Amino acid sequence: MAFANTCLFFVSCCLLFASVHAQMSMSAEEEEMLEAMGVKGQPMGRKNQEPQAEVIKGDLKHISCGVCRKMVELAYPRSQEILEKRFKHKKKRARETVDFDGEAAIQEYVETMCLPLKPEGEWVSKIDIVQDGTSLLLATQPSAGHCRRECRTVERACNDVLDKADTEFTEILFNGVRDGATLEQMQRYICNRAAGVCKKKPPPVKNRPFDEKFKVMTAEEKQMIEMQANLKDSGMSGTMYRREDLAGMMDKLGDLTGMEGMEGMEGMGEYDELESVGGVDGAVKDNVAGDDEPDYVDDTDEETKAEL
Repeated sequence: MAFANTCLFFVSCCLLFASVHAQMSMSAEEEEMLEAMGVKGQPMGRKNQEPQAEVIKGDLKHISCGVCRKMVELAYPRSQEILEKRFKHKKKRARETVDFDGEAAIQEYVETMCLPLKPEGEWVSKIDIVQDGTSLLLATQPSAGHCRRECRTVERACNDVLDKADTEFTEILFNGVRDGATLEQMQRYICNRAAGVCKKKPPPVKNRPFDEKFKVMTAEEKQMIEMQANLKDSGMSGTMYRREDLAGMMDKLGDLTGMEGMEGMEGMGEYDELESVGGVDGAVKDNVAGDDEPDYVDDTDEETKAEL
């Protein structure tokens, strides 16, 4: 009886632990005790050693141009928002100094736009790579999906663009906003010249051996994955337990002790079991070349270069 009461108290503490989304870590002995009672959790943060999916290297040369154009399509309007106050401000006095966001703010945004678990990089997890004849298309889904091989391939292509363009990526965005350049001009400046991924038309796709089905994330799965990323970033670790698993264990222990259950636990809610959904109908397809067919010619004429 005393052991059952002790276990009941311990599980009630675990329920409190689950209600705060595993922000605290449990001892190894406590986790072993829960596992011995049939309650298994999900390793979080540094404890989660699940490897990332492999990149589909054969797809990179076919999607690099489209990924670059998509990046500029997202980054240019964001840069305009960041720099709006800076370029609209009119000095009231000759020596007036006002601090506004500049290139550093754009750089901060660009540095995270390839990370699918960050808000700036969520677009990466919405891309489904599909084959259309001898070309690969970037099909943008309405919801984020599990970041598996195709997602990691888009992430790699995004990082490759940033590596090739280097600081020119943010410099061109800054100058483009200042000078009022069009989106098409920005895509040509960055993707054709700075990164060089749209100089030539990609080769035709032949015998693509792998086509991954897009798998949408539920809200609960998305919350869990974001929590994993936040814990890893902070260097923390822990184990997440489903509330219904812990509540079920409490019910069993309550029966052993003759208790009906703990009072005041009704409002804790339930942690629904994760479920996955298949592909998405009505996906919006973006050709790897972008909405408009890009000019793959390497623009080198002096007049065009002078625009920025």
